[in-house]
Amino acid sequence: MKKIKVEDKWIGEGEPTFIIAEVGSNHDGSLKQAKRLIELARQAGADAVKFQSFQAEKLINGQKLPDAYRKISRLFLPDEWHFKLAEYAKDQEIIFLSTPFDIERANLLNEIGVGAFKIASGDLTFYSLIEHIARFKKPILLSTGMAYLDEVEKAVNVIKGENNEEIVLLHCVSTYPAKLEDANIRAMVSMRDIFNLPVGFSDHTPGYVTPLGAVALGACVIEKHITLSRNLDGPDHPFALEVDEFAEMVKKIRDLEKALGDGEKKPASAEMPERKFARRGVYARCDIPRGTILKHEMIKMVRPACDGFKDLREILNKKTKVNIKKDELITAEKICEEI
Repeated sequence: MKKIKVEDKWIGEGEPTFIIAEVGSNHDGSLKQAKRLIELARQAGADAVKFQSFQAEKLINGQKLPDAYRKISRLFLPDEWHFKLAEYAKDQEIIFLSTPFDIERANLLNEIGVGAFKIASGDLTFYSLIEHIARFKKPILLSTGMAYLDEVEKAVNVIKGENNEEIVLLHCVSTYPAKLEDANIRAMVSMRDIFNLPVGFSDHTPGYVTPLGAVALGACVIEKHITLSRNLDGPDHPFALEVDEFAEMVKKIRDLEKALGDGEKKPASAEMPERKFARRGVYARCDIPRGTILKHEMIKMVRPACDGFKDLREILNKKTKVNIKKDELITAEKICEEI
């Protein structure tokens, strides 16, 4: 399966999980708070910090949804903030990402030099935007909340139609917060198997049990909202992780990665002494004279295995070459090949 590189980080099977701290709107319209969240996301161990780049008038019909329009207008990130936040993230040594919701914002992010683009679940069918972003030939994190499989396939084909194969599919449940019983993280596995693309999970459930489950099932990317406090007023605060919780999630993901291993069934190096002790060897149950035909009642299988026979069936009805004392390990040089 193809691996994707975002700046200096590889995304794909066998690579560390790419962890995105989603600030979203949790900057609350404050540049200072946005910078603080970048700093704290880096301290918590995130690989990237992500914002949302939109213009209210190009996202929402204010006549149809006046309340939503007013709320989102106050969370607007001015152009100059994008440059300042990207530069601050660079200084903090964390990757800066953002989700563009229109072509102008996509162009702005490309001018800034983002290493990848995130496409929101709501825009999975906004093909002109997807097509435009795909032409930048940069990696695309394609969120798939609310989607049927055929919609995912069409969006993937739109991207590939622009000769861009740098795609990561993010399973997502677009409710805020999402219920655990709606998470359906196995759908992520289905998309991986069907599209042969790296996959991840953009999570809105409480806590971080579902991200851990997703990593165990093969997620290459985890995206989770981060906040200074869930008690703050704003649409994304209530279901986000506070900074200490986000750090705990990162640590548990890294611990889980160690436990997952490489998938090859073989003894761990630490098991080798125990393997010798716990496995059984073939020993003499009694004194056995030279020239004796070995019978079951003369031998026993007990620990440790040592370097003798591992299966008593290998020596039944074989003749001994030498005298063997009781409790002596029976080895190949003590047995005739033929009777």
